[in-house]
Amino acid sequence: MGFMEKNVNIFLLVIVLLVAGSLAGSSVYYQKNFDKLTDRYDDTASNLSLCNADLEGFRFNLNKTLRSLNTTTQDIRRYDELYSTKAEELKTTQTDLEQTQTNLQSTKLTLQEETALKNKYKNDYEDQLEISGDLEEQNAILTSQKAQLEASVISYRNRIDASEMCIDGFLSDYDAGLTSAMKADAADCKP
Repeated sequence: MGFMEKNVNIFLLVIVLLVAGSLAGSSVYYQKNFDKLTDRYDDTASNLSLCNADLEGFRFNLNKTLRSLNTTTQDIRRYDELYSTKAEELKTTQTDLEQTQTNLQSTKLTLQEETALKNKYKNDYEDQLEISGDLEEQNAILTSQKAQLEASVISYRNRIDASEMCIDGFLSDYDAGLTSAMKADAADCKP
């Protein structure tokens, strides 16, 4: 049994050495892998920090953009409402303008008719003034002729009165008898 014990001890020693060598090798291997993993972890952590910083920047920009978008959306709604209001006002103004243009055309036609009527009345008035002037001129001529005729009538009446007086005087003398004085009176009575 000595040989077996010796062999078992050697065998145990070899196993222990192999296990110790395996442990040492695996320790070295795992240490190197752990260092690599630590370096990769540090790189990943550094990248993660950069990504977090970038993410925070993107979040800030996103929030800023969202606020701007909300403001822009509100502005768009306001401008849509303003546009709708202005479109309605424009439509109302266009309707008013069309009605005003219709009224203007109607007023123009009425004005043209009134202008034509005014011109007709003006022409009639001018014709009447001309006729009135002619009538006044004829009236003045007739008044002058009337005055002349009245003067002639007065003159003729005076002559008739004088003739009648002569005739009355002649008749009274005739009754009294014809004398030479009567013949002289008869010559005075001739026109």
